[in-house]
Amino acid sequence: MNKLKSIIILFPVLLFFASCEEVITLDLNTAAEKYVIEANLTDKANGAKVTISKTKSFNSTNDFVGITGAVVNIEDAQGNTTRLTESSTKGIYTHPTLKGLPKSTYKLKIEVNGQTFTSNSTMPEVVELEDVFPYELSLFDGPRLFTHVRYTDPLGIKNFYRFIEYKNGVYTKSIMVTNDEFTDGKLVNQIVPPYEFTEESKLKKGDKVKVEFLTLDEPVYKYWFSVENGAQGGGDSAAPANPVSNIKGGVLGYFSAHTIQSKEYTVK
Repeated sequence: MNKLKSIIILFPVLLFFASCEEVITLDLNTAAEKYVIEANLTDKANGAKVTISKTKSFNSTNDFVGITGAVVNIEDAQGNTTRLTESSTKGIYTHPTLKGLPKSTYKLKIEVNGQTFTSNSTMPEVVELEDVFPYELSLFDGPRLFTHVRYTDPLGIKNFYRFIEYKNGVYTKSIMVTNDEFTDGKLVNQIVPPYEFTEESKLKKGDKVKVEFLTLDEPVYKYWFSVENGAQGGGDSAAPANPVSNIKGGVLGYFSAHTIQSKEYTVK
């Protein structure tokens, strides 16, 4: 096709700090404990992973304490059910070969200590991550390098994306989500900002950067969007609120069936 593609540079501030190995602590000491489920199914083998823990009181340590003995199943659209097994780390359930297919819907069912939690998630189509490279901007503290990603959003389809950045093999906490409300069918140049603007977070010569690019369905996008805007008291509310979970049964967390791609570069 010979249509003109618009090039757009976006600089969202949707920065997130949750990861699969961190305990989510959202309530104060008086709050009742809740299960926290972080469930992921990707289009790659060994991409099925579910972590189960509980919320902690405000003054507790942030060590991950997994919930053992759960029955974790994922069912595909044909009714085939795969059971995940608990790994050597308590509370983490995986499968070595299970992977999802784009445009397919999957059902998660977890039974633990007499309670049942369920969720559905639809894996979107793959959107190609075309390029990843450093991009310099001048800010209040001088020039700073940011990771810049490039992709073409499919025309006429609602799309939702998430970006995760690693520096020298370490997760940087720079998680960002966006949608195609203003970029439908366009070539998108996107900056992944740091979690915090500190000297330590700056990209420097020799740093090896990896970016993961996820396509999400809308309920999972809303979960990650609400992490920043709700859990940190954003939007119209000054008080923190729990993220919008897509799991039924009175639990915190999410079930995400998504595609995933990654690219790396070294800062010259």
